[in-house]
Amino acid sequence: VRSLLYFGAWGTLIVFLFPTEMHALFSGVTVLGYILLTPLFLVIFPLIYRFARIHIGAPEWLLNVFPQQNILTLEESYIVAKIGDVLFQQFVAGVMIFLLTSASVPYPVIVGVFVVLFMIAHIYIFRTAGFMWGMHYTSYAMLGGFAFPFFIIFIPGGIGYAMVLHMLFYVITAIFFAKFPHPDRTASEDILGV
Repeated sequence: VRSLLYFGAWGTLIVFLFPTEMHALFSGVTVLGYILLTPLFLVIFPLIYRFARIHIGAPEWLLNVFPQQNILTLEESYIVAKIGDVLFQQFVAGVMIFLLTSASVPYPVIVGVFVVLFMIAHIYIFRTAGFMWGMHYTSYAMLGGFAFPFFIIFIPGGIGYAMVLHMLFYVITAIFFAKFPHPDRTASEDILGV
């Protein structure tokens, strides 16, 4: 709840600082879009986490190696906390995309900026969580640098698709690692360092 409120407050600040860009960002989202997004974020994604935790189970062996990776717990509280984080990130990215397009920056340059920016924003994970998690988050963040400008510039209401894609990343990642088999000793030493 604290994380949701914290990022919600920062997201609200972005709305007040950049009202024109935020209006443009959400102008293509229909009432039906909001009706679908709200239960998807607040009900469906947490239920998927719960279902996965009950039927697949959290990867205890991986949690023992990486206890700081809360995504591995498959707890609903994790995915609910990510809602505010994801919305804030999407607000900032959307505003930046509209600022760049209004300055007549070409689309390929915008994509390049976001690929590099998203990569730099995730480099700290290599130091704080290790090589495996650094590669995982940084690689997918760079792919987001391609996807998010495309959604926002070319698809009406694309911010909705960008937010869903961003949240799906956390859902799919959690399920992937929950299903991840325990590697043999050689792979454990090479990949996990243990």
